[in-house]
Amino acid sequence: MKILVLCLIALAIADKFDQFRAFDEDEFGRTLIDTLQMQMSTGEPIARFIEIMRNLETSIENEQKEDDKANNEYQNQCTEDIKVLQQESANLERRTVEIQSILDELEPLRSYKQGQADAKNAWKVEIEKKLADLVKKRETEKAEFDKKVEEHDYATFVIETVRRMFSDKSQSFLQLNNESQWSKVRDYFINASEQAKKFEIKKSYSKIFNVLAEIANSAQAEDFQNSPTVNRIVNLCDLMLKQIEDSKALETKAEQKRLNMFMLEKGNFDKDLTSLNNALAQLTAAILSLDNRIQDQKRDLSDYNARLAAKNKQSEDRGGECREKAYNYQLTREKREQKRQLVSQIIGAFSANQRDFAEYVKLRGQAGDFRGKNFQILGNPTED
Repeated sequence: MKILVLCLIALAIADKFDQFRAFDEDEFGRTLIDTLQMQMSTGEPIARFIEIMRNLETSIENEQKEDDKANNEYQNQCTEDIKVLQQESANLERRTVEIQSILDELEPLRSYKQGQADAKNAWKVEIEKKLADLVKKRETEKAEFDKKVEEHDYATFVIETVRRMFSDKSQSFLQLNNESQWSKVRDYFINASEQAKKFEIKKSYSKIFNVLAEIANSAQAEDFQNSPTVNRIVNLCDLMLKQIEDSKALETKAEQKRLNMFMLEKGNFDKDLTSLNNALAQLTAAILSLDNRIQDQKRDLSDYNARLAAKNKQSEDRGGECREKAYNYQLTREKREQKRQLVSQIIGAFSANQRDFAEYVKLRGQAGDFRGKNFQILGNPTED
């Protein structure tokens, strides 16, 4: 029966001390109750404890006010710093956009100029080919004309030589007998005919010389001095000389016309090449200038992008510092607020239940370190 009563008393005391025990379970609360226990052990008035607690509460509040002020100033500075950094980033980004805009104009212009240069180079190659073909054609024409002149001159030489045989009647020729004179004329024409067979253009001269050789051969029975064939051959020679001269004149005229046409066409090609070379020189200079400007702009863009990345990193780092500071501030504020509330609760509990609180502290001191264990407060429950 006595044991039951003691248990009931213990339970009643335990319920009465639950609030105080909760304070004691908190490290800061246990420190405050330790302070109260020291006050009671020294015999100082309990009111002194209340005063200490209220001063502590006020100190916590003042610390929080100072912390709030410092945090506001720091966060305001953060806002200002980040604003400045963001403005600097915006300026850098705007500059990169401006540079990219310049590149967007320069690079297509450079491509356009390069396209013009490629087209003009292609046209230059075509003109150079046409000019080379024209020169080659002219060289062929000139070689053909020279060959015609050479053949005309040979035919003229042959005919004039025979013509002189009949007209000059040189002593060496006249000393020959009749048959030998005609044989010499015939053989001369036969030899000329054989040479004319080698002609590349006027191969007809071979046949003409052969006809003259036959005429001379058929006249061998005639008296050379009084032969009508002589006049016939002389007339034929004069006619052929006139025809050769006319033919040569026509060929020379045609050659001059071809030369004039060649010079005109070559002059046009030369003008085109000069114009193209000037245009290509200007385009090359323009492309080189554009290349230099593009390289400068790309170098500036790379520099500004690097500066922008660094500035964004600086802004991000500063923002991280500010967020970390705000987070730590909030944690400190919450802990300080918990302490302030705990102090306020202890003051309220002590003021409302001063006798029970004093008894709890006394029993706590007797138990050594109470920590809310009933058996330590109550002692040995089996004791009579």
